[in-house]
Amino acid sequence: MLLFVLLSLAVNVSSQDKTKKQSIFRDSLDNAYDMSTWLINKKGVLIIPTVITEPAVGYGIAGGGLFFHSSYSEKLGPPSISGVLGAYTQNGTWAAGAFHLGFWKRDRIRYMGAAAKTYINLDFYGSGFIGLPGVESINLNLDAWLVVQQLKFRLGETDFFLGGRYIWFDTYNTFEYPIDNPDFTGTEFNSTLSEASLRLELDSRNNIFTPTEGWFLAFSGTYSDTWMGSDALYGRLGLTLIGYIPASEKLFVGLRHESAYALGDVPFYARPFVSLRGAPIMKYQDSNTSVFEAEVSWNVYKRWSLSGFSGYGNAFESFEDIENGKRVITAGTGFRYLIARKLGTHMGLDFALSNDDYGIYIIFGTAWMR
Repeated sequence: MLLFVLLSLAVNVSSQDKTKKQSIFRDSLDNAYDMSTWLINKKGVLIIPTVITEPAVGYGIAGGGLFFHSSYSEKLGPPSISGVLGAYTQNGTWAAGAFHLGFWKRDRIRYMGAAAKTYINLDFYGSGFIGLPGVESINLNLDAWLVVQQLKFRLGETDFFLGGRYIWFDTYNTFEYPIDNPDFTGTEFNSTLSEASLRLELDSRNNIFTPTEGWFLAFSGTYSDTWMGSDALYGRLGLTLIGYIPASEKLFVGLRHESAYALGDVPFYARPFVSLRGAPIMKYQDSNTSVFEAEVSWNVYKRWSLSGFSGYGNAFESFEDIENGKRVITAGTGFRYLIARKLGTHMGLDFALSNDDYGIYIIFGTAWMR
């Protein structure tokens, strides 16, 4: 996405009339490349290609076609957006889907709906009682259909939102064990997840894309049962706390904590996992997880900033066994460019390391987007 944005700006600068092009893609304050005016007044179709850098699925490409139902300036708030997405990576993972984001009644009601077909290849390292004796990981294929529906309501004139989410995930799972036997090709089975969640959120951030001050707090309770079409009865509790503290005019500190706790017979792929830059998804997974992360951003020169971050995650079966959990420590650095000054939005690249892995991440806004 970063490469696409820079190329798009260069093409527009060279192909349009000079006075017209600079009024769209240059900021009147410092004459720097800036997408504020274009994004604020955007209405209609936008085509976006991007790059996938998640270490769990390998490098790949993705693209989307977005339709802005109105402009930000016309609506005086976030515009509703519909779109289609597609992706493919080097290990054969692919996905295609459609979505709609609705911001209604002057952002008093927020809606999100999506449907997708996925074919995902992951390195599976075991989860809880599912162990992998003698091997570090095996290939797991998830051939699935996904449907998500979410609706949230602002409580009065406050920063609190109350709402719910429903997820339906029907998947055909294949484990490929590294056994030298032509008669054994792995284990295959169907599984269906059908779950509903109640969510309470507080959002006092000064910017949803690249916050520099404020807090995001979310508490969720999830329930699933066989009468809903799910394979098992289970539940989950989740807590998210993200804060942004300005240390000075050029130095900003971000703090993040997330915990998730599973109750009952939770399918292996629905169990919580540690989500940190540098740690592949689903590698550190169990019935419960706890994550801590800190990030410091320093505005070094005009629109350019440098960042450093570090995190700690633990996936464990029970609180009695927390010391024996799957633990990971991550660290990394990156840079940001203020791509849209009027929206306070940055864009850049992060490089992160963990115990045995590394990852490169393209960031639009913040790495903790919620």
